[in-house]
Amino acid sequence: MKLDDIDYKLIKALQKDSKQSIKQLAEGVNLSITPVHERIKKLEASGIINGYTAIIDYSKLGKTLVVYCQVTLTTHQDEPFRNFEAYINTLDDVIEANYIAGTYDVLLKIQLNDMNEYQEFILKRFSKMTIVSNIQSSFVIKNIKDGKNKVM
Repeated sequence: MKLDDIDYKLIKALQKDSKQSIKQLAEGVNLSITPVHERIKKLEASGIINGYTAIIDYSKLGKTLVVYCQVTLTTHQDEPFRNFEAYINTLDDVIEANYIAGTYDVLLKIQLNDMNEYQEFILKRFSKMTIVSNIQSSFVIKNIKDGKNKVM
């Protein structure tokens, strides 16, 4: 799908606030409601917009400890990877998980209540996976920029 300036403006507006009405979006790009609605539907159908979600402030839920874990795996075989991925997806405290290139195999972003919960997470839930050979953790002191409200 070839995008024009209006499509990009709509994407930016939806990234800032996806709860805006079609009327508000139309006013922002100087078009009538019908073409804006059609453009949004095309963006959704093409997969450029693949969903809408709420941005959660985890600290207001008591989850004030943000941890990045760099993980080394013992093997790089297909079945253990699938099992690892399936298990990671059951862990609600894991906010993001990415395979990475370099010294480590996986980068996890974890949001927890405190250091006690971190210790319990590592010892009782995460380290029990036999594919995990090493975990290097870094703790966020202060967030100065995140991608939650990123606009193109």
